[in-house]
Amino acid sequence: MTNTLRLIYPDWQSGNKAEYYFGANLLKSLIPKNENQKEIKINVESPQNNEIYKENGVYGQSQIINNVIEAKNILDKEKPSKIITLGGNCMVSQAPFDYLKSKYKDDLGVIWIDTHPDISSPENVPSEHAMVVANLLGQGDNELSKLVSNPLNKDQLLYVGLQDLLDFEVHNLKKFNIDYEIQNQSIYNYPKIQNWINKNNFSKIAIHFDIDVLNPKEFKSTYFAEPNVTEFPSASGQMSLKQLNDILSGLFNNNDVVGFTVAEYLPWDQISLKNIFSKLNIFE
Repeated sequence: MTNTLRLIYPDWQSGNKAEYYFGANLLKSLIPKNENQKEIKINVESPQNNEIYKENGVYGQSQIINNVIEAKNILDKEKPSKIITLGGNCMVSQAPFDYLKSKYKDDLGVIWIDTHPDISSPENVPSEHAMVVANLLGQGDNELSKLVSNPLNKDQLLYVGLQDLLDFEVHNLKKFNIDYEIQNQSIYNYPKIQNWINKNNFSKIAIHFDIDVLNPKEFKSTYFAEPNVTEFPSASGQMSLKQLNDILSGLFNNNDVVGFTVAEYLPWDQISLKNIFSKLNIFE
């Protein structure tokens, strides 16, 4: 019997954005119910309109470290065969993917579906969620990279959905000697991804799905669809829902997917209603 663990992981500090906390908790209600899959929630401090501070150039570093350590301890205790992780932002994949690498070693292939490569360091940006891939390679934020017991090999990683990169991202990808392809004209399709899996003989697959890879003109619950915001620091996603469905369906139907992360769900309409309701005294 496959032991699948559901990890609810509402990390918001890594992106210094309180809305990630609400999005992670709402995601729980969107996935199919399964009484046979144990569910555990990481005890992330809820945002209370309190400012988080920089430590070693990173917002909320101590809180993020505590979150990762708790996730690692849970995984080491539960010893799941498969992990479903609902975030929060992209940082939530660090502990699960590190655990899966320790379990499946070089049989594990990682599909990183994201607009951004998450290959940064504290010298580039102050938000930890932009460093998670570098951490998993053992080369990101020194403090968070220390918590990675089983670094990925760069050849275990395939980026899907990358858009135009910032200069320091290009530099870091080159420094780490990571192959990639910008996909702002056409997104990798399922056959191309499966060809990469077959070529590398990966028998186990972990998928990281950052919702901001989706085109904000079609899907509105993404970072790049934030109401009344017109300028963003990086390129927005271009993947359609059909493309996403084709990719995920193909991967799940033809591979043993042992890890699946959904991250950075930002349901702006629901958040707006929640904020309005929170001020009504009838709920007191």
